Amino acid sequence: MVRWVQACATTLLVLSAGLQSQPALADEPSADRIFDSLAIYAAQGVDHNLLELPGSILSGDIEWEKSYFSGFGLSKTFGTLGERIEFLQDKSLGKIRHGYELVVVKHHGLQDNLEAGAAYMLRTPDAHLGMLGVNFAAGVGLSYAFDEPTYEDGPEDNPEERYRLQLLALFELEWRLSGIEHLSFVTRTHHRSGVYGVIAPRHVGSNFLAAGVRWEF
Repeated sequence: MVRWVQACATTLLVLSAGLQSQPALADEPSADRIFDSLAIYAAQGVDHNLLELPGSILSGDIEWEKSYFSGFGLSKTFGTLGERIEFLQDKSLGKIRHGYELVVVKHHGLQDNLEAGAAYMLRTPDAHLGMLGVNFAAGVGLSYAFDEPTYEDGPEDNPEERYRLQLLALFELEWRLSGIEHLSFVTRTHHRSGVYGVIAPRHVGSNFLAAGVRWEF
C-alpha cells in the first residue's frame, strides 16, 4: 500500500507540474483546463449497505473488513449552477458548484484489482465553523473493475457471479482550514452497486470509507 501511495503521489506531482508548465496554459484561466485539482485517497471496506452507513458512522459502530484501496482522483469544477441555469441565479441552488471527477484506485486485501470510474459531482458552498470550513459533495457515474471484484457480493441466485461495470456513487465532506486556500482534507463514501438491477442484479456491490488530501491548482 505504501509503495502504491508513493507511486500515485509521484505520478500526480509530475502530472500537475506538466499541466502548469505548458506554455499554452500559462495565461489561461482554470476554466480552460481539463482538471483543476488532484487528490490522493486511501480507503477500507465496510460491511454495511449504503442506507445503513450514516447511522453506523454517527454511532461509531462500523464493521470494518480487510479490503482496502488507495489511489487518486482528478477533478474539474465548471462553476455554479446559477451560472449555467438562468432561473437558478437568484436561488440558493444556484450557488451549488458542479463538475466531474475521474478516479483510479488499486484494491488489495480481500480483492486485488484495478478500478477506474468517472462521476458528475455537485458541491455545496462552504459552511464556516470558526477557522474550519466544510462542504458536502455528491456524485454519480460509472465504475469499472479491470479484474474480478472478488470482495463484492454476488446476486442472491448466483453468489459466485461478479460484475465489473457498476454504478459509482460518491458522497464527500471536504474540510478546509482558514488561510490555507489550495489544500483540503476529504472524507468520503465510495459506493458501487447495480442500481437495483439496472446495471447489475440487486444486492451486488461494495462500500468503502475513504480519506484523503486534495490540492487545487
